Amino acid sequence: KKYLLIILLLCFYKNYAQEPIQEAYVSRTNVLNIEDEEWNEVNYSSMVDIFSNRQGQLKIANAEFLTELSGGKAKMLDKSAYITAVLDSQVLTKSKTEKNGLLNLTYEGKLVFKTYEGSYAPPVKVTFIVNQADVIGLKIHNNENSKDYALDLTIKD
Repeated sequence: KKYLLIILLLCFYKNYAQEPIQEAYVSRTNVLNIEDEEWNEVNYSSMVDIFSNRQGQLKIANAEFLTELSGGKAKMLDKSAYITAVLDSQVLTKSKTEKNGLLNLTYEGKLVFKTYEGSYAPPVKVTFIVNQADVIGLKIHNNENSKDYALDLTIKD
């Protein structure tokens, strides 16, 4: 009976362990300039990589995109160690299921940009758009910037 209890505890631990990180890339980026309320599609010179899960973990890798997302306050360097930003201190503030079955999970926290000059960590609101178990889109609002970003994601195989 002791062994059965240990096996049950191990199964319980494995089932409720942290959700795995999904790797994806941005297939389309739309930017909303809040001042003129107009969405525009934007392309970047290299792929924007996204590592995320439904529990609000998020890591973005692309110097050009992150420099723009920070409003130029985080000077990211392409082909260096300074090409990523990580969502930190995230708190789930809203959960909504759409009519089409998509789940919107909104987290608020700080997006930490590590740069060669130090770090920049503005407060952000990130909405994860989830289809079944996959994060298929993100909406990012940097509270210190007058732009919103809508990212369509394609999952890497």
